[in-house]
Amino acid sequence: MPALKDIENPERAAELISKASGKSNEEITRLISEKKEKFSGLLTDAGAAFMIAKELGVELGKAEENVKISALKDGMNNVDVVGRAKTVFPPKSFERNGRKGVLQSIILWDGSGEVRATLWHKDVEKFAGLGVKAGECIKLGNCSVSSYNNALQLGLNYNSSIAKESGESVPEIEKKLTELNELDNGMNDVNVIVKIKKVFPAREFETEKGKGKVLNFIVGQGVEEVRATAWNSLSEEVEKFSEGDEVKIEGAYTKQGRDGTELHLGNYARILKADKGPEA
Repeated sequence: MPALKDIENPERAAELISKASGKSNEEITRLISEKKEKFSGLLTDAGAAFMIAKELGVELGKAEENVKISALKDGMNNVDVVGRAKTVFPPKSFERNGRKGVLQSIILWDGSGEVRATLWHKDVEKFAGLGVKAGECIKLGNCSVSSYNNALQLGLNYNSSIAKESGESVPEIEKKLTELNELDNGMNDVNVIVKIKKVFPAREFETEKGKGKVLNFIVGQGVEEVRATAWNSLSEEVEKFSEGDEVKIEGAYTKQGRDGTELHLGNYARILKADKGPEA
């Protein structure tokens, strides 16, 4: 059976399928390209090659077994990851090239690190059917790894799988609440319950890496007040709340601002009503 590194190379994968199926290398390359086009760019080269191989009765290499999140690297394909759903974001509908769809993000944690996983279309429905709550364990199979906004993310393609796991090999997630007067620069995975004091208008910006959105707001806890910053999609989540609302912020980080330590809501954060709790 060919090695996984050969399958991840589209030219080598086409050559292997060609030899095993009797079809020309050019025809296999064309079939892989057509398969990727059919799925509107949501399929990797390796994923398309696996699908063509399966249709032709050709057996290719198997996915790696349970890769630790800390070992993930940009460009990896066909990896299996087992982790706890640290944060489960609500599904979002979108439209691309006139076609409607739905996606959902999950932050997975396995004790070695955390990573965002993106589910598409039917996988969103399947995840909902599994009834997975924050803190429970799942296994994502045959995933690809890419980088977005300087953070790694797992992508589920049409040859991927998702299943609920017992979680015996993954430690439990502990979410400790932090008081505002305990905040210091350089903290990660900060969880606080605060009241929104003031919300400033969001601003859009553009860098060499693309467009983004940022929103500043003030949060309070008793007499303590801290400036907070929500980035990109998190800014839209903050806009759903009103001044005076009590909220729970999970997975934030801190950094030095003009007037002291600031709270930042980045890729791995979420904000929700305080009375919903961590499994909402």
